[in-house]
Order: sequence, then structure tokens, then C-alpha cells
Amino acid sequence: MIKAFLFDYDGVMTTGVQDGVPASRLADKIGVTQEKASEWIATIWNPYSTGAMSDEDAWFEIEKQYGKPISPEQRDIWYKWEELMPLLEMIELVKELKTKGYTVGLLSNVFPVTAQLIRENGGYQGFDFIVLSCEAGARKPDPKVYETALAQLKDVDVSEVIFLDDRERCIEGAEKLGIKGIHVTDHGKAIEEVHQLTAIL
Repeated sequence: MIKAFLFDYDGVMTTGVQDGVPASRLADKIGVTQEKASEWIATIWNPYSTGAMSDEDAWFEIEKQYGKPISPEQRDIWYKWEELMPLLEMIELVKELKTKGYTVGLLSNVFPVTAQLIRENGGYQGFDFIVLSCEAGARKPDPKVYETALAQLKDVDVSEVIFLDDRERCIEGAEKLGIKGIHVTDHGKAIEEVHQLTAIL
């Protein structure tokens, strides 16, 4: 019996942003190769997305590698709201599941700056709870972040939870704990699969 759903945000609630965009924007703004910008951002990726590093600490680390200060205008490299807006059909799916009595949570890997943007624009609204890597101190596929989400589900067995994510490694991380996964590669098919699992017609 299914009692709860966990949704990833980017790539599940949204069409999915293109990988490498922040590095490409940084490279253009400060005049370095994209390869170099990618290397620098890679050094902050895990600590920044798990809350172990603040915005200023992240930029301090990048500036240290660049060897020069980076202005506020040049730091405008993260994804825009227009790239992160949730799809109407996915918003409706969340509403539908909640109406049917399911608990629906969000579990997302995200930088603090991006989480703030999504929150300010209402992208996280509609969920019973949200678990963000930058606030939970761990990112998928680390078992700790799934366990943080599961702790929000009272009287729900792990086998009664369905997790939707567009990253296969994140699905595999969930399945290792006993959570059933739906790998989202096509939104229409994912919605259909949810309907089949829950007999929502």
C-alpha cells in the first residue's frame, strides 16, 4: 500500500535546467575558459549544496582560485526563476495526490541561493514538507538526506513511499533504503505511472 510520495524539484517539478550553465555564465563574465570555471565551481559544489559553506565562503573560494575579486554583477551566474518554474501538470499531480489523502514531500539537492529564489517565488508551495540538501546537511544519494525525509513521514513504512527523481543515481540511493523509485525521463509517462500505482483515473 502506498501512503506517501517524495518529489525531486528540478527535472521532476520542472523541465530541468541544463547542466553547466553556472560555469558557462561565470566563464563569460570574467573571461576564463568554461573548463576552468567548471573546475572552480566543482570545488564548492558539495559543501555549498549541503550548507557547509555560505554564499560568501563559496565566492571566496572561487576568487582564491581566480586570483582576483569577482564583482556582484559577475556573480550573477545561478539559474533564474524562468528556468526553475514548476510545470502546471506536476503542480496538479501534487494537488491530486494530496486530495486523495497521500502525504507529498519534496526532496531536492539545491544551493542556498537557488532555494531562496524558488521559495520566494512559491515553487515549494503545495507540499506537506520540504527537505533541501542545503538545510539538511546532506545531498542525494547520501542515505542521510533520505532518512531526513522519511523522518517526516509518521506511521509510514519505507516500503509505502514512492520517490520521483530524474537522476538515476538518486533513485538508486533511495531504493537501497527500500523506497520505490520512479525515474522521470518523460513527465507524461511519469504521471501515467503514478496514476497506475495509485489507481487515480
